Amino acid sequence: MTRTGVERDTSDGTMEGHLWELSIPLRAPFVTGAGRVGERRIVVVTVGDGSVAGWGEAAPFPGVTPDTVADAWRTLERGSVLSPTAAAAFDEATADFEARRVGAPLWKTIGGSRRSIPTSIAVGLDEDPIGRLEATGAAAVKLKIRPGSDVNRVAAVREVFPEISIGVDGNSSYGWGDRGPLLELDRFGVAYVEQPFPVDDLDAHARLRDEIVAAVALDEPIDSEVAAIRAVEAGACDLLVVKPARVGITAARTIHDIALAAGLRIKASGLLETEIGRAFTLAVASLPAAVHSDVAAASWYLVGGVCSGVEEVIAGEITLTDRPGLGFDPDPATFARYVVRESPLGSRIWD
Repeated sequence: MTRTGVERDTSDGTMEGHLWELSIPLRAPFVTGAGRVGERRIVVVTVGDGSVAGWGEAAPFPGVTPDTVADAWRTLERGSVLSPTAAAAFDEATADFEARRVGAPLWKTIGGSRRSIPTSIAVGLDEDPIGRLEATGAAAVKLKIRPGSDVNRVAAVREVFPEISIGVDGNSSYGWGDRGPLLELDRFGVAYVEQPFPVDDLDAHARLRDEIVAAVALDEPIDSEVAAIRAVEAGACDLLVVKPARVGITAARTIHDIALAAGLRIKASGLLETEIGRAFTLAVASLPAAVHSDVAAASWYLVGGVCSGVEEVIAGEITLTDRPGLGFDPDPATFARYVVRESPLGSRIWD
């Protein structure tokens, strides 16, 4: 296997690639209203033609995505109908390959234009948000909240950081009768309230828009272009949360366009991925309708990554590179200690 991850020279024009399942511990357990995660189990994917390789990442997240790492691995290895995050990873890898092939940065190939993206640190329920902000220097923060851990949590951050952008994410842990504390958050200038109510309750989110100044963001329901259209037609949000790790980079761009056409905006987000997945989130954050993001250095969450010297955060921002594709070359030697298994990519995937 070459350093790029392509199995062999495919001079006849066929495409091949490789899979690695990785298990990377988090620096600290990440706790949300949906559960607790202590490590990230992901599948890294390459596709290539023997001279150029593109990279993608399948990052199923417990309680958030409908599939698992086992699902993603099995469907990619067999080349069968892909699970959602496997399909997203294959789409990502293909987009990276095409961008590298033409010598263009990925963000430019999808229509992005912003050159510097403010970073935002997502802080779990068991973490100290003030300490995390002081340690990372992030330009914005998203606080995980749930009933009983909301207003005081936001108030504490606002007292120490009077100018910082604060968003909150309920991960569907609130019912309509629990919304009282959400109404109080306007006192602290909260930028957005993300997914407070259950995934299938678009009506509750629509009604909340009439009761608060902060933007209402939908996350978990936005798992396809059709779902995005449904949310827009229901008047359920001001922000569509767009996760290329869930829908792929092609659908991410389409969902962006749906929001823009409806006069709405998007928030670019991820699933606690490595530098690979975060590069796709960064590209989405460069699009015209993106006004918020969860862009951060992967090293803020993970104890290790897939390459070295990639993410340089300066004054709370990550600057987009003009290098082709993702702008860096993941190195199997760097992530070897996290490899659970590896295999050629299923050949039937290109059928």
